[in-house]
Amino acid sequence: MPTQRYKIVGHRLCPYVQRVVIVMLERGIAFDRRDIDLDNKPQWLSGISPSGQVPVLQVGHDSWLFESGVIARYLDRMSGNRMMPADPLACARHEAWMSYADGMLNIVARIIYREANAKGVRDAMTDLVSRLKIVDARFSPNGYFSGLEFGLVDAVFVTLFRYFAVLDLVSDVKVQAELSDSLRGWWNMVRTRPSVSAAVPREYDSELMEFIAAKNSHAGRVLARTGLRTPGR
Repeated sequence: MPTQRYKIVGHRLCPYVQRVVIVMLERGIAFDRRDIDLDNKPQWLSGISPSGQVPVLQVGHDSWLFESGVIARYLDRMSGNRMMPADPLACARHEAWMSYADGMLNIVARIIYREANAKGVRDAMTDLVSRLKIVDARFSPNGYFSGLEFGLVDAVFVTLFRYFAVLDLVSDVKVQAELSDSLRGWWNMVRTRPSVSAAVPREYDSELMEFIAAKNSHAGRVLARTGLRTPGR
């Protein structure tokens, strides 16, 4: 187990930051966290993140890593390789499905930032539902997606599923209603896991709704118009 104390820089709602934080909490890795405003990025960020994106992880006095997948895998290796399969083929399979989940996160970003009308949001939500059916058919969780133990692939899918309650408020296509029993059971199990809960603010849904409502997109306009009422309350 590494004794070094790391520093992660990110945004408090960012899904890519969440997965790194989950890994550190799961593996008992000491860290400090600094959240920044992505609409007013500090000038020094471009010096440590070529794309200007977060998260970035400080691993030494003047040594930084960028890209969440790279960071998460590095931290897992440094702490004993517990969150990815040891078998190379199984590991590659998990890598592929994590990439697939990232593709779905790109659809989520499209809904939040770019889709300008209800049809665009409906089509994007329908795409999410279709892709989740593929996940369920080909990579359905057996306990966890990783099997008997929570793994990195679970941490990645967690960051996707977090969005669904809020996204369901802006479309007549409801992702949560379309979840299979296996996916719904997995989500109900992992959502209260301590590392998962601690990776986001206590009022995550409310903050996410406020964040989206400030965007010039159909989702933003819907939430701004209907008010910021937390799902399920």
